[in-house]
Amino acid sequence: MKPVKTLVPTAILTLCVMCVLSVACTGVGEEIHLMAGTLDGPLPVDSAPARVMQAFERAERFHQHDILDDTAALVAVFSIDEADTTSTEGYGVVVVKGNTSTTFPHIRNVRQPLARYDQQTGNLWLAASAMEGSGVAVERLYQIRFDADDKAFVAHIVEPYDVQRQLCQRLGYSIDGQWVTLYDGRREVARAANTITDMGGFDDEQPLWIGEQMVYDLGGTSPRLLLTPGVKFTVGLALTYDDMPTLSAPITLTGEGRVNIGRLAPVVRPYEGVYLDEDNSDPNLHIRYRRSDGRYDVEVGIFRLTFLDDGIGEVGDQGLTFKATDAAGQPIGGVVTLHQDTATVTFTDTTWPLIEPGAQFRYVRQAGNAYDL
Repeated sequence: MKPVKTLVPTAILTLCVMCVLSVACTGVGEEIHLMAGTLDGPLPVDSAPARVMQAFERAERFHQHDILDDTAALVAVFSIDEADTTSTEGYGVVVVKGNTSTTFPHIRNVRQPLARYDQQTGNLWLAASAMEGSGVAVERLYQIRFDADDKAFVAHIVEPYDVQRQLCQRLGYSIDGQWVTLYDGRREVARAANTITDMGGFDDEQPLWIGEQMVYDLGGTSPRLLLTPGVKFTVGLALTYDDMPTLSAPITLTGEGRVNIGRLAPVVRPYEGVYLDEDNSDPNLHIRYRRSDGRYDVEVGIFRLTFLDDGIGEVGDQGLTFKATDAAGQPIGGVVTLHQDTATVTFTDTTWPLIEPGAQFRYVRQAGNAYDL
């Protein structure tokens, strides 16, 4: 479930860019209002603490986690947790091409960064944390390239405030009581049921805003921005993302590094979620989209029989096909199909006792379990 947070001075930056488009769309009786932005300026430039920099300079080894391991292109990216015995305090990324390593101590890794290398263009895309907190997930997008000696360098940075500023000139909404309609310019992109009237309704002056849930999907050939508008209630000044859809748009950069945001569309991932075992109501099927490569993490539990925790799935014509490893270390796989809120797991490749090829297990989607951005 997307997080809910309370409006307090430390949680929300000053709202800005709130204005009104006095335009009536065809078939819409309400005016289209532009959304507000929560970021009142560029976020501070990342700077690792001095003692972290000193640790990097004298470090002989790093405790690290894989972000990317592209064996075909000989490109790898690691986030650093600790240099020798000194904590890196959420800073530090290492990029490797061939036998050349480049350290970026100032790039944050508070939320595990994502990376994807495009061998055709030579672009290494890295999405790293720019701001985080309760209900806050903002990433900064880096375009990294390599020189003739395979040394990595940051070619361009997509600053969250610049993204917000461009979107605030385009994103609009109208409210007609039952529905909240979202627009990209005059084009309708999504609708959400107005389910918050019991909370006292919208704040009439600044009900919808953007800026604090903006991350990136690197699963395709080029980066995609993911954003979720926030809703401000009148009762308790509560802010929530639960009632708004997540929107996605492709991101491109000009030669000068200017960011262009393409057409927005709602994100539809029908398989993602937490599902309860049909027989005992335990959460035994977990499916989560991987923004790093466009695949899915699939965890399948079968009551009193086994649990598969390393499944990787891809959506195809048959459904969500996954491969995993059973408790004996043998490959096991199957396909997940959906009928409304019921997911059926059919095993197609198995040597595990009591799970024959063709065995099926059903799970029911747990209400309100959407994963965070």
